[in-house]
Amino acid sequence: MTDTTPRGQISDDWCIDSKSLNQRFPIYTRFNANDVLPEPISPLGADLIWLPHVIAGFSNAYAEMGAISVAEANLEPDAMPAAGFRYGHMYVNVTTARLTGVRSGLGWEAVDASFFGSHPDAPPHEDHPTDGDPETSARLAARTGWTLTTSSFPELEEDTRIADRLRAQRPDFDEMSNAALVAYARSLAPYQRMTWRGELIGGAQAAVGPAVIASVLPEGSGISPFDLVGPAGDVVSAAPSYALWDLSRIVRNDVVLNELFDTGVEGMVPWLKEHHPDFHQRFSAFLREFGYRGPSEWDLGADSWETRPELPLALIDRMRHLEDAQSPAARRGEATISAERVVGRVMDGLNGNEEAVATLRMGLDSARRFAGWRELGKSNCIKVINESRVALLEMGRRLTNEGQLAHPRQIFMALDSELDRLVLQPDLVAGAIAQRELDWKEYAGLDVPLFLDARVPRVPIADLKRVASDTYEPASVGDTLTAIGAASGRASGRARVITDTSSISSFEPGDVLVAPQTDPSWTPLFVVASAVIVGVGAPNSHAMIVSRELGIPCVAGLEGATQKIPDGAIVTVDGSAGTVTIDSIG
Repeated sequence: MTDTTPRGQISDDWCIDSKSLNQRFPIYTRFNANDVLPEPISPLGADLIWLPHVIAGFSNAYAEMGAISVAEANLEPDAMPAAGFRYGHMYVNVTTARLTGVRSGLGWEAVDASFFGSHPDAPPHEDHPTDGDPETSARLAARTGWTLTTSSFPELEEDTRIADRLRAQRPDFDEMSNAALVAYARSLAPYQRMTWRGELIGGAQAAVGPAVIASVLPEGSGISPFDLVGPAGDVVSAAPSYALWDLSRIVRNDVVLNELFDTGVEGMVPWLKEHHPDFHQRFSAFLREFGYRGPSEWDLGADSWETRPELPLALIDRMRHLEDAQSPAARRGEATISAERVVGRVMDGLNGNEEAVATLRMGLDSARRFAGWRELGKSNCIKVINESRVALLEMGRRLTNEGQLAHPRQIFMALDSELDRLVLQPDLVAGAIAQRELDWKEYAGLDVPLFLDARVPRVPIADLKRVASDTYEPASVGDTLTAIGAASGRASGRARVITDTSSISSFEPGDVLVAPQTDPSWTPLFVVASAVIVGVGAPNSHAMIVSRELGIPCVAGLEGATQKIPDGAIVTVDGSAGTVTIDSIG
């Protein structure tokens, strides 16, 4: 299918938008989606990975978890009840997620609080006659019991073995034709159906422990469950921060490397290979282990650290300015001590109530385990996506060298059906792909709805506003902005508004990071920050989990944060209360 809509006249029916949304599970949101897919998805990312495999795996994982029945998961084959695409953007299903709370007895409000920030614009849950399905509720009750007591997750362990093996056994692309590269990329896509079970079950069940903790907290205490949870201690998406820290120590203590980094990171890798082979070897080892990460990493068409090594080099550049005492391990240690102090106070307040103490301990252990498992599940999915990405990018480079594409990443503007023509006769589709890239950029400027109701006609694109830089009024000195406390602690510093990780050269140690949204590829920058403020997010968003792991005070879900908080203002962030106070504007 080729979209020939002229630029500026983009269609309501973008080439990868879902044909329909689920009527039984009708509420969708950009929450949790805009953390990991903040921009419109690349056409090939949707057509090769998401539409045929991820959404199906995502939906069936809900059934495997017990939140919905297998029949419910497959009731509407063209609109499976996990996610969908509108206006080129991915939306996750709210109703399906809420049923996890309803059928487990936790309530849909607990799910909203953990994953959607209890946003005031969220439509309330509407009861359905099958919400109380006894068979499904019994299965989910058993799953909840497992969540609170298990010390192992066999399905996730299998996913991890497979994802690691696929990455370790990558073939030599130099020996492969374009046809073989396409076949290899396609062969990996179906693994998403399986790896999404660990991501979904780990993510959804991460809400159980905090809900149990909340049930024993004194009413009106002002204590958040996440004040007690603190660092989980085994969060895979925090691991790159520690590895980058170690590399930054090498740079900091090497005069030649320091001088090199002072000149900027662009084009640095070839220089390192020739003039500083030891550091090049260490950095290459880092990329082999963590190179699958990157901004918008759910999207096949986004850069990963492996495909654009300047991104992690820029993070090393920022970290090298920190003193050794400011290491992420030290901050995590401080956060762990702080969390245990809160646990001790709460335990003392329970006055020897053995049942309540046991409930609290069970909730804490579960919350910490599943914080790590949620991140590991996501990591497995991303590893597999990146294997398809690097193969197709190699083909994109070849076609660019032949003059068929304007740049290598333009290959991700193709649809799956067009890949064969790109192999056989690229000029047949090169023009359509170039036009689609122009249209895709137009979708990136849309201010899309935060929530969708499948029962209501979609808002025409002509009625959507463009994203504006002046939607929100800047805050004034003395104002206190309130959102969600995502990671405890209190810190003050200079606010630095950063909209993407490719533009962090102005970010200095001790600054307060103010971002529209963050995925785990941002979290090494948290090491440099004194605190983090995010426009989009909830307590169990990926980056919020990692901020707790790294001991960084964090306020999430502050809508319009990058516009309300003036760049350069001195602010105080209270990650427990969820507040940001503007101290001065200079």
